[in-house]
Amino acid sequence: MPHDPDLVPTHTTAAPSSVARWVARHHGLEVAHCHLIRRGLNDNYALRASDGSRCVARLYAIRPRGDFNVDYEVALLAHLDAQGVGVAAPVLTSDGRTHVPLQFPEGPRALALFRHAEGAVPDTLEDIELTGRTLARIHQAARDYAGPPSRYTLDGHHLAGRTLGYLQAYPELDAGLLATYTQLVQRLLEELATSEGGLTRVVCHGDTHGFNNHVHTDAAGTRKTVFFDFDDAGPGFLAYDLSVLPWSHMVRKSLKAPDDTLRERWAHYLRGYRAGGGEVSEADLAALPLFVQLRHLWNLGEAAGRLHHWGTNSMPVDWMQKQAEVFEAWTGLDLSGPGAPQA
Repeated sequence: MPHDPDLVPTHTTAAPSSVARWVARHHGLEVAHCHLIRRGLNDNYALRASDGSRCVARLYAIRPRGDFNVDYEVALLAHLDAQGVGVAAPVLTSDGRTHVPLQFPEGPRALALFRHAEGAVPDTLEDIELTGRTLARIHQAARDYAGPPSRYTLDGHHLAGRTLGYLQAYPELDAGLLATYTQLVQRLLEELATSEGGLTRVVCHGDTHGFNNHVHTDAAGTRKTVFFDFDDAGPGFLAYDLSVLPWSHMVRKSLKAPDDTLRERWAHYLRGYRAGGGEVSEADLAALPLFVQLRHLWNLGEAAGRLHHWGTNSMPVDWMQKQAEVFEAWTGLDLSGPGAPQA
């Protein structure tokens, strides 16, 4: 049948065989096996080369935030890897490029290759502490990064302002709920404006929720962790990068307040961050409730901005209505407790 001109693709999932051929062609890697890991904000594929080495290929999805930040991401990872920080190092193309531009039916997308991160997600308290320690090393090592600049900064506009724009185009949002979110965004931005002058700035990973780093034991018997998925990285606030872990725990468990498990994990996470040389001020800790809310709003916005791919079922209106109560509860967020480190 001829192509229907009314068919407009919004997102194409490439077959693993296509990705294997592209990697072989552009990276000179003889691929023995390739499979799709998951679809999401991007499409990730696991590859095993004929020599046994393993990599992950990422096909960046078109997102409303704008052009891909891949040049910054790859340069930052190369910088961190050169300083001995545990990250999934990028694999450049045979001719030295950071990524391969590919023309998809929905528009241009980018393909980048990264080394496989051994191990599994952190699970024990020791793993959580190691995660915090390595995050501190990332922040320290990134201080003298001098490569391509990030296309965006993790500021109020990025975390909240964009979301409001996406919600204004949401097809099932009534005027009352939109007004609720408009007031929420205004409140959070005003709170950020009054406190940001005293907050620590770092190069944020941007997505440190505990599932973007793997912990493993090396040949010498030492526990190490490797961070990956830096596609949300950029200049921002330390309090934001720290807030993502407790936010993730509370969202996954539908909590309006921290439970004992989170308090214990937070204590070890913060202890590890400080043991790794990271400095956390009283102002940074005081801003955690704000940034947990900003993170939740940013995540909500990522779903709202992907309706053409994920649909409204990824963020139904009744769920959005309930989140108003969650934001309100998190204004008084307190992660302190027995054994928790103090500022």
